[in-house]
Amino acid sequence: MNDDNILGGVLNQLGQTAKKAVQQVVKLPAASAEGSGPLRSEASEPKEEKKQQWQSDEERVKFLKGLYGKSDASQDESLRVNKNANPSDKSAEEQKNLLELRQQLHKEVYYDPTFNPVKKQEERPAERVENEKKQEMQDLQQKEAQKPPPLAIQRAAQRVENLPGAG
Repeated sequence: MNDDNILGGVLNQLGQTAKKAVQQVVKLPAASAEGSGPLRSEASEPKEEKKQQWQSDEERVKFLKGLYGKSDASQDESLRVNKNANPSDKSAEEQKNLLELRQQLHKEVYYDPTFNPVKKQEERPAERVENEKKQEMQDLQQKEAQKPPPLAIQRAAQRVENLPGAG
């Protein structure tokens, strides 16, 4: 077989497929506006059947409530949640304790940190001076440690390394 014939055949099929796709895309808006034709969707057919099934408006309303309304299971669950959250089921003492705990938690976690932040105790002037001196001493020690040795010591060490017998 000739490779040119195979490649030509594949390209020909690809071109035909692309042409068909373009024709269908061009026809799609017109066909969808008409609602009929070869591009008619299969999803529209069951809707027509369901319309025929409804004998009255009541059946249609029930169907729509079933689709868009809350289901019975979700209503039962929401009632259970509301029942558990209902404070009237608890005794007065339990309600009072819960209220106090809520207020305490609100105060400790939210109110105090937001509106009454904890202030650092101010140092006395003598302590401040001592702390500054300590900080300066530490800074000087760090600078001395980072400083290279004097130039004379570096050259002497290099001379000894370069001339091991002359020392």
